[in-house]
Amino acid sequence: MRRVLSALFILFAGFAIGGFTVWHAFAQTAPTISNVSVTSTTATSTTVTWTTDQKTDSFVDFSTDANYCGVRNQGDFSTSHTVVIPNLDPDTTYFFRIRSTNSDGDQHFSGDYTFTTSSTIDLSKVKNQQQAQLAQQAISAVQHITNPQALQAVAQAVNQQAQQVIGPPQILGNPNLDIGADQVTVSWATDQNSDGTVFISSDSEYNGSTYAREEQDPNSNSKTHSVVVAGLAPSTLYHYKVSSKAAGIGAPGTTGDLTFTTKSVLPSIINPHVVKTGEHEATISWGTTVPAAGTVIYTNMSSRKSLSTGDPNYLVTHILQLTNLTFQTRYEAVVTAENQAGDKITSDPIYFVTTKNIYPPVISNVTNDSTLYPGQDTTVQTVISWATDEPAQCYLSYVSGVVKNAAETVSSTPESAPLVKHVDVVTNFSPATVYKYWVTCTDIDGNTTSSEDFVLLTPEQQKSIIDLILDNFKGTFGWLNGIGGGAKK
Repeated sequence: MRRVLSALFILFAGFAIGGFTVWHAFAQTAPTISNVSVTSTTATSTTVTWTTDQKTDSFVDFSTDANYCGVRNQGDFSTSHTVVIPNLDPDTTYFFRIRSTNSDGDQHFSGDYTFTTSSTIDLSKVKNQQQAQLAQQAISAVQHITNPQALQAVAQAVNQQAQQVIGPPQILGNPNLDIGADQVTVSWATDQNSDGTVFISSDSEYNGSTYAREEQDPNSNSKTHSVVVAGLAPSTLYHYKVSSKAAGIGAPGTTGDLTFTTKSVLPSIINPHVVKTGEHEATISWGTTVPAAGTVIYTNMSSRKSLSTGDPNYLVTHILQLTNLTFQTRYEAVVTAENQAGDKITSDPIYFVTTKNIYPPVISNVTNDSTLYPGQDTTVQTVISWATDEPAQCYLSYVSGVVKNAAETVSSTPESAPLVKHVDVVTNFSPATVYKYWVTCTDIDGNTTSSEDFVLLTPEQQKSIIDLILDNFKGTFGWLNGIGGGAKK
């Protein structure tokens, strides 16, 4: 009976001596692999050798990556091992490992190793024997040239001859594009193995002939090509062309100038929600990650009738009021955001029920603009504007100075009808004076609120040209004011 104990196989054997049975324990460990070596590597094969401390079979796992296939030696169990791996690709790096198993099934793996096959010049496809012999003679001659200038001259001559004989690769059809917001994948095919290059420029960089950057196809010798160009700008027109050259020699095949436009950045809708509801209206607010126009489609869940309202301005903060709603009715609202390229995105539905409005209007965007009108009676005209998130009737209050004083507060007449955009014109402000002002608004449900306090400084009255001359004269000849003053008592 054999049992595995800490990687040690214990074999028991018994035999009888003088009527007694004597047991001997034999311990045999898994084989140890050493002296791994790679020899005789050519363009299509290699030989792997190694030794083991006990007789084992011979097995080599190998592949161009870590997903190994394998080759087993057909010889007998031995401590010296040689495995030939045939049918390899030229100029390729392979991974391999040793797997040795003894007669009891104990197996051991080596670590990972690599080898690289040599490149090859295959003249077997040259049917013309005279041409094949000339090529072989040229190859042999080149191998004896060590001067860099001489090698460069040979390369130039070969390239010129290739241009005349081989001809450029033909690019088959138009390139295929997979366009994103910040990158593009350009794919194309050629009629012969070749490399691939994409030349590209934005429309603002392109001068009609040269391109700002180029990207190479990582597969340098193929009939199919794919190049990823990253780091592009969204919603931008680009010029590009593709080029393929056979085996690094001859003239390249090239397309003409082509164009594409990257996609725009799709907006994201942030926190769509109902700010407040009333008996016949509701206010919806949301944000977007990029400037976008906004639309709300709202549906009466009882009648299934849908309406929409929107704002065509490209904003990142949005607020819309839905009007003419039915009291005590459940509604569904969906927000749509559209960027400047016309790309749209839609939010998940939000729901609300119209109820009696208990929230006052929200006052925002309070601004002022004062104009001084000089004359015999200098006047100041100040335009104060603001907005509310729902129709409301508002009035303006103000006081001279920065301290509120009920006795000195002046208030305008309330607006005659509910509005969402409000303007009040004040014509009795004094020049060069500080005023504190605020607005008070009441919605159609009677909810009232006042804005925070604002401060403005009206313009200073400008002096006439005569006043400026007199002031200048006094500053220059001011010493005359004291003449003769000492004689007076």
